[in-house]
Amino acid sequence: MELTVGELAHGGAAVARVDGRVVFVEGAIPGETVEAEVTHRRKDFWRAQATAVLDPAATRVDPPCPYFKAGCGGCQLQYLAYPEQLAQKRQVLHRQLERAHLDFPLDRIDVLGMDDPWRYRIRGEFHVLHRGGAVSLGFYRKHTYQTLPIDACLIHAEAIERALPAFARAAEDPAAAHVTALQFTWAPGTSDLLWAPYPPGSADPGFGGRAAGWIPELNLNDDSIGIDDAGRHFRVRPEAFVQVNARQRDVLYQRAVAFARISGGDRVVDAYAGIGMLTARLAAQAADVIAVEESPYAVRLGELNMQLNGCGNVQYRRGRVEDALGQIEGPIDVLVLDPPRAGCAETAVEAMANLRSERMIYISCDPATLARDVGRFCAAGRYTLVEVAFVDMFPQTFHIEAVVKLERSA
Repeated sequence: MELTVGELAHGGAAVARVDGRVVFVEGAIPGETVEAEVTHRRKDFWRAQATAVLDPAATRVDPPCPYFKAGCGGCQLQYLAYPEQLAQKRQVLHRQLERAHLDFPLDRIDVLGMDDPWRYRIRGEFHVLHRGGAVSLGFYRKHTYQTLPIDACLIHAEAIERALPAFARAAEDPAAAHVTALQFTWAPGTSDLLWAPYPPGSADPGFGGRAAGWIPELNLNDDSIGIDDAGRHFRVRPEAFVQVNARQRDVLYQRAVAFARISGGDRVVDAYAGIGMLTARLAAQAADVIAVEESPYAVRLGELNMQLNGCGNVQYRRGRVEDALGQIEGPIDVLVLDPPRAGCAETAVEAMANLRSERMIYISCDPATLARDVGRFCAAGRYTLVEVAFVDMFPQTFHIEAVVKLERSA
């Protein structure tokens, strides 16, 4: 069918309408007319794939990655010039805020993009594909669980790309027979590559760890590496969350700290604190920081990282945010939160609102859950949304990272 598409939706597809039905068209840019093939029909919407561009947008470019054209599901927007990627993602974020009845002007959303939007990922997960006795690594094809073998990826650090052939050979070892994926984390500026098999424990206990110089072995005894951030050193393990874009991580955390406007006497809560990379930055300016984290692995690493960086004013509390915050005594000046993609449980939102911190800084990797939660915080006039910044952590994809500032209004 021939379609003229409108705005870009969250998820990377452009929106068209046919006889009152919404059609999400992948591979199309707002304003284009395309030939499209319907791939999924649902009661309330259809999904389609552009098969030919009849009237291309001026911002359309030729995707540089051959695997993008082969159907790799890792990137979605390589056909869109990078400045336009930023503009479209900004609009997606703004529309999500509008849907949550949050009145914030589009032109006040700061856009913090990358000078070079390639080779930014320092962590990646590659699926293991067995064919005819040989093993290759790759990603899922778009909307399937079929693996596309690859030997190069333009959004991953070259250190990870160079490691792929050697680790594919290592995955042929009988000890790795049940390994379905390998996760890599590279420490920029070093030859250290942290890797782990998935499912964990499915192979020999030694299959996984730290590889120096990207040489795979099946009996490695160090399962963590060091990553530097803003002059500090952190230990990281495979199961610990870390922002995958090291260059933009610094941009994101700088903006979060600037929004927090911490003075020397402030008490700060860092909810969903993880291993403490942002916590350490907050601690450098605050009187004391309470770091709340549910994962036992992250808490152990976080406590170690605070010791390594001399952050004696940080206290970790293990538990769910909705449970731990009720045990905090005394006034809190700043609350910082960086929850998972699903956002905050409603009970966690209420627990955080009940702290009555003067300022709240919310970091999010999903604009829909961000808007939902900020709307909850702003309900009944408790908080006001005063700053919004879009930090492009994931160029060439539809993913949107944002940091916002709320101020207590009652």
